[in-house]
Amino acid sequence: ERQAKRARALAEGEVGSKAAAEDLEGRVESLLEQAKAAQAEVRAAQAEVEALRVGLKSLKVTAPIGGTVLGKPPEVGESLGMMATGLNSMGGTIEIADLTSLVVETDVPEQRLHLIQMGRPAEIVLDAFPTRRYRGKAIEIVPRMNRAKATATVKVAFTDPAEGVLPDMSARVSFLSKELDEATLKQPPKRVVPSAAVVDRNNAKVVFVIEGDRVRVKPVQIAAPVAGGFELLEGPAPGTRVVRDPPADLADGQLVKEKADS
Repeated sequence: ERQAKRARALAEGEVGSKAAAEDLEGRVESLLEQAKAAQAEVRAAQAEVEALRVGLKSLKVTAPIGGTVLGKPPEVGESLGMMATGLNSMGGTIEIADLTSLVVETDVPEQRLHLIQMGRPAEIVLDAFPTRRYRGKAIEIVPRMNRAKATATVKVAFTDPAEGVLPDMSARVSFLSKELDEATLKQPPKRVVPSAAVVDRNNAKVVFVIEGDRVRVKPVQIAAPVAGGFELLEGPAPGTRVVRDPPADLADGQLVKEKADS
């Protein structure tokens, strides 16, 4: 551009060629146009980069909580996202659980619900680890009753680290008057059968268990009384439903219908 101005000045002073000056000015204008076009291409490229950055952010999945991935992560190429009706069932999903905040949900009969207080100590025994005891405490009563079973759901949190505990494990909960001490915690858990379920039949201790719509007689061996019943040495597996206060005429195989507690 300086050369073009110098050539123009020389041409006007009749020292240089006017054609040379015009040629240089034309080249300057051409170069300026090329520079403008290059700048426009740069701006377009920057806009494209920004758009790619935005798109890249949408491809990054950020977990709402810290935890452990429970299932197999989606494969490359699978779609992730939300639909109006919930998770996209056609695409991949990632399930994450905070294993440090697991709770046990247990059903408590309606007539005993007044005995549950927040913070009340409890003992948790998992079916997967029947010889291991965990300390817990009641933290929430779900504000909804199950009218079919006349029960309410109580959430019990682990007081100690829940080592080995996984989501959806089966567990049994016993609410206590005081927290288990360290010495008691090391002892194997006792199986307890309600005293109202144990009756004498043919000079033997038995319980009536519910199997479908019938009752079956199961012999039991019991030890010393404990709170609410007897220690069960031999008999039905934990979690088996038994008949409370069975009448004298109740017989093995008899049809029964479960009655909601009043």
